Amino acid sequence: MHRPSARRSCCYPLNMHTAMCINTANAYPFYILPVLFPAKRWVGIAPVLFGMGQALGHGIIFPRIVGARYSPGFLASILLHVPLGIAYFKALAEEAPISKKGLALGIVYQAAFAAIGVAGPNVIGRDRNSRHAFRPDQVGPCTVRADA
Repeated sequence: MHRPSARRSCCYPLNMHTAMCINTANAYPFYILPVLFPAKRWVGIAPVLFGMGQALGHGIIFPRIVGARYSPGFLASILLHVPLGIAYFKALAEEAPISKKGLALGIVYQAAFAAIGVAGPNVIGRDRNSRHAFRPDQVGPCTVRADA
C-alpha cells in the first residue's frame, strides 16, 4: 500500500482513521445521550458547550497552529453551533434555572469528551506516515506547513 511521506501527510496528527473514530464511534453517542436522557440537563449542556467551543477552535486556535486563515468547520460552528447553543441555554433557563452543579457537570463531561473522545484518538493514532493520511486534494488549501 502507498504510504505518503511525512511532507505530503496533511493534518497530522489527524488522519482519516482518527477522524472516523472521533466523528462516529465517539461523537454519535456524545450527541445522542441528551436525547435519550433529557432529564439529565448536564448531559445536554456538554455537547452544546463542545459545539460552541468549536467556533473558538476552528476560528482561532487551529488556523494559528497550521498558519492558515481558515479551518474547515469554522462556518458550521459559528453559524450553527453558537446560535443553537445560545438558544439551548435560553430554553433551559426558561424551563428552570440552570444549577451550578448541572453546569459544572456539563463542563467536566465536555472536557472529558474533548480529552478522551477527541484528543485521545489523535494521540493514539498519530503517525506521520499513516496510510490513512488526508491527501492534499481532500483538504484543499487547508493543509499544514511542511515544517509543522
